[in-house]
Formats: sequence, structure tokens, C-alpha cells
Amino acid sequence: MNPFLSRLVLCFPAVGLLGLGGGIPLAGQGGDLSVEVGGSTFEPPAGVEGDAARFLSAGLRGARYSGNGSGIFASFLAGKALDETNGGDFYSLDLEGAMWWGINGGWSGGLELKGFGFDVGEPFPYRALGFEGGPGLRFSSPHLTARVQGVAGAGWSRTELVRYADGPATTVEDDLWRYGATAEVLMGSRRLMGGVSAGVHETLGGTYRSGGLRLLAALGGAAMEVRLDAWQTPSGRETTGGLAFVVPLDNWSLRGFLGRTEPDPLTLAEPGGGSGGILFGRRLLGGDRYSAPSPPLHEVLEHLGESARVQVHVQPPVGTREVHLLGDFTLWEPVAMRREGREWVVELEIPEGTHHFGFLADGVWFLPDDAPDAVPDEWGRRNATLVIER
Repeated sequence: MNPFLSRLVLCFPAVGLLGLGGGIPLAGQGGDLSVEVGGSTFEPPAGVEGDAARFLSAGLRGARYSGNGSGIFASFLAGKALDETNGGDFYSLDLEGAMWWGINGGWSGGLELKGFGFDVGEPFPYRALGFEGGPGLRFSSPHLTARVQGVAGAGWSRTELVRYADGPATTVEDDLWRYGATAEVLMGSRRLMGGVSAGVHETLGGTYRSGGLRLLAALGGAAMEVRLDAWQTPSGRETTGGLAFVVPLDNWSLRGFLGRTEPDPLTLAEPGGGSGGILFGRRLLGGDRYSAPSPPLHEVLEHLGESARVQVHVQPPVGTREVHLLGDFTLWEPVAMRREGREWVVELEIPEGTHHFGFLADGVWFLPDDAPDAVPDEWGRRNATLVIER
């Protein structure tokens, strides 16, 4: 890959990291629209001489999702280069869709699709469009999650190269493609999980293989991911890694990243040098602001000083054979519920404070779509909210 192109496209994995993957709490009815502004800096890849490229960025993020992780996600991000000799102004657009359905015993299957496009201006003009996705299989329990995802994609890119300072530009167009699979296994608690990941991809440029370590931590509504990956690419061996975080602040949010960006098998982008960025977000719309409040999933039966006896009830999908309740007040350990007609109920003593909880319906995470005051957690699942006051 041309060195100047390497310096240019190294920013896009980071754009994707900030675009759609963060665990920012969304609206209780499963919708959200936010505006974000911030900045980023990207060092040239190893072995490429040059100064860092710095950008000011602004964009929109939107999502509409259901309790099992299905939904539609979109983002648009525009960047202004602070030094036009090291980077060009860019526009980036992402659209993702996911559909998951429960199978049995904690297993679920799904299909994920993604489309993207970006345009970069002078001094290194570059355009790309692409679509990719595939079927997935995942297992989820309170202390273990595992996932296998197949992926196939196709795209197109156009690059303008200037080999000599006073020479004409040469336009290079490529039809991009890739196919492969990724896998990940994580173990731990709701607050801290660690594990391994692996992937293999066949592409226009050759074979990409990766293996890595993951660490995810959560405290309150904030979440952090640390990753370290070893890559075998057509250009040689590479090591990448970094830290990403998200901090919700009521209707505001703070998201950022720091590290070395990964190679991209579809666009053939090489790993970047050191990079970092931060985005401040403000929620503009949320589905819970425009709908009548839904009935709670719990009822306080008796106050007991600094705690209360509470009945929790839920109507799971028709045909469910067993339901468990789990939340921070159970240390995220499943507690069996009993069936009473269409509802499943359980009584617990819960201490004062604000708590979050959800259900396992035949081993699959479940929360009714109309659950009031629901927010997604750091693992991408929605949690109900329960408040106990004196």
C-alpha cells in the first residue's frame, strides 16, 4: 500500500470505534439520537516518515434496538484536518443492522449486516464504499459469553496517487472483497470480564489472521475495554492494542480511545501508529420522552427499615419453560421464578438504592420491550431499573 494512503486510512478503524460500538445508555423505549463533537490525532504507521494528522470532528449517532440485541444503528461523522499537509478533510457514514433470536439453553442465533462509506479530500484523495456481514451463533450465561461470527463483504475504493511532486495524479480503483470468521470467549462477572478472540480472513490482498486478549470492565454506567492483538497480514506480523471507554453523564456522554489501530481486511488498511481521540455527545431525542409510562416490573410489598420486600413479575415469550431473575441485588446470580398464569413472579428482600436487573427466559437474556426506565449495560443488553426508598 502507498505510504501516504496508509497514513490516511489508519484513522478509519478509530472512527468506527467511536461511531457505533459504545455502550452509551439509550432511551428506555429503545431509541436514541445524539450529536457529538470532539477531536483526534493519528501518528503515521511504523516505518513511515511524517507528522501526526489532527482532526476536529462532529457527527450524529442514532439507534433503535430491542431487548435481545436486535436493532438498527447509524452514524455520520465529519472531520476537519488541522494541517492540510498531513491529512485531508473526511466524511464517514456507517449503517448497521442486527437480528437475533433465542434457540435454547442460553444459545441464540442471528444475522448482522453493515454498510459503510467514506470520502477523504486533498492531499490524499480516497473514497471507499463497502458492505459486509454474516450469520452468528452466541452463548450467554451470567459468567460466560461465547460468540462465533461469519463474515463476507465486498466494496470499492478509489485512490489518487502522486508519485512525483510535479507529476500528474494516477487514479487507482479496486474492487474489494473478503470472507472469513471471528470468534470470542469471555468469562467473569458483570463488572469484569476477560477472554480471548481469534479471526481469519481471505481478502483481495491475501490472508489475515489474528489472535488477541480482551478485558472489559464496568462501574456504574461507565464501561472500558482493553485489547491486545497479534496479526499476521500479507505485509508481515503486526501487534496492535488499545483502550476504549464510555462514560454516560445523564443526557451527555463521553467516549474515547487510545492505542494503535487494527488493520482492516476489507479496505486493506494497514495498522496505524499511535492514535487517540475523544467525543462529547448530547442526546437530542429518546423514545421514552414521547410515550406513556409503562407499568413497573416490581411491586413493593413491605418496607423493612433499610430494605424492602419486593415482588418482581414478568411475562416472558409464549412457550417459555423456566425464568430466572438476576440483578445487582442478587450479585448477578440467577434466582428461579415461579409461574402464576401468564406471569412469572418471585419475592426478594432488596436494600435501599437504585438497582438494575433482567431475566433469563430458557437461558436467554430477556427484558420486555416496554420495560420502564430501561438502559443498556456494558455488554449490549438492556436492564430494568428498580428504586427502593424509605
